[in-house]
Amino acid sequence: VECIVMRLHRFYVSQPLGEEVVINDVSLVNQWKNVFRYTVADVVIIFNGDGFDYHYSLQSITKGSCTLTRLSTKQSYIPSQKITLCLSLIKKDAFELAVQKATELGVTACVPLLSARSEKKNISVDRLQKIMIEASEQCGRGDIPELLPITTLSELLDTLNDSHHAVFLNAGGLPLREAKNLPKDKEIIVFIGPEGGWSEDELALVQERGLRSYSLTSTTLRAETAAIATCAFLIL
Repeated sequence: VECIVMRLHRFYVSQPLGEEVVINDVSLVNQWKNVFRYTVADVVIIFNGDGFDYHYSLQSITKGSCTLTRLSTKQSYIPSQKITLCLSLIKKDAFELAVQKATELGVTACVPLLSARSEKKNISVDRLQKIMIEASEQCGRGDIPELLPITTLSELLDTLNDSHHAVFLNAGGLPLREAKNLPKDKEIIVFIGPEGGWSEDELALVQERGLRSYSLTSTTLRAETAAIATCAFLIL
């Protein structure tokens, strides 16, 4: 006799989670009711960023709300190493892919960087936050990365202090493997340039600040590839 184990889906909510909880997020309730076809007694996993996964049983579900009772609690994964990805604004699909994969890998924050050669000048904050939430739900991490406002390289460099360790990606820099054993007590700030590369003024600014440049490969990578590969190298 075959036993089919159904995979429980995880969902993020931004509210406290007690023994009993009422979900009034119409979009989420609609997803449960009309997409997953959940009914009374079905089980879902909910997390709110406090480091735990909560298994709940549906007690009632209507068009606009759902009542649940908690069955069990399990500790979830929250990255211990703080890594902020500062990615120059590139094409929409490429930027979103990099943010999605960085979330899955365990990056703790993302900063859209307005570089001299950025192809775009803005982003959809709501869409990026949705991508981060869905990636966290899928991969099993217990928190959502922070999405910081668009900033310039100069502004970002001004915020660096002794609690940070910068990893600046640029062709011809030191091999990235030399940055593998970074101090665990410092936040790693990863800088990834746009498709056209950093401008001369930006490179001069980095040199002026005394930051080391690192190179990932001897080939020219797309910005999203460099972002994903660098995060994976530093985290895994």
